Amino acid sequence: MSKESNRNPHLIPRDVLPDHIIGLVESLYSLGGLADPMYIGDITSESIDVLPKAIDVAEALNLMKYENGYLQLTDFGRKVAEADSKKIRKLLREAVIANKIEPLHEIYTVLRNRKKISREEFISIVEKHYKRINDEVIKNVLVWGTYLHLFKMSEDDTEVVLMSK
Repeated sequence: MSKESNRNPHLIPRDVLPDHIIGLVESLYSLGGLADPMYIGDITSESIDVLPKAIDVAEALNLMKYENGYLQLTDFGRKVAEADSKKIRKLLREAVIANKIEPLHEIYTVLRNRKKISREEFISIVEKHYKRINDEVIKNVLVWGTYLHLFKMSEDDTEVVLMSK
């Protein structure tokens, strides 16, 4: 649906965070699993700029599908909506890896082999996936990595390290 996602449906848009996806899934679940996206926007009070991108990510993660003008939760989306926070994190982590959602997948793959990378290498990987990056984009990729327990910034901010499950 969004321009950035249409270029690569498996790219986390620069301004979409895990809470956008979780809020979208929970809202759709509360409506019985089927709703017009505009109604979801009203319920979540999500920005008209962010909502289409969050829908794209949710579709790429197989949480929902958009058909005939309606959003519908998938079985996996229903499972996420019914899970506790720890289970949600685990399910989304597995979905991000399985669906090769970038740049998270590439960073995680590199870290699986090396356990840590320099901050500069991390930024270089992020730059490969976005036309323009800034501190906000870097922070958002780190938020995703940390939330999903994939990777985090070291305490001295010099390296990105693999997180254990």
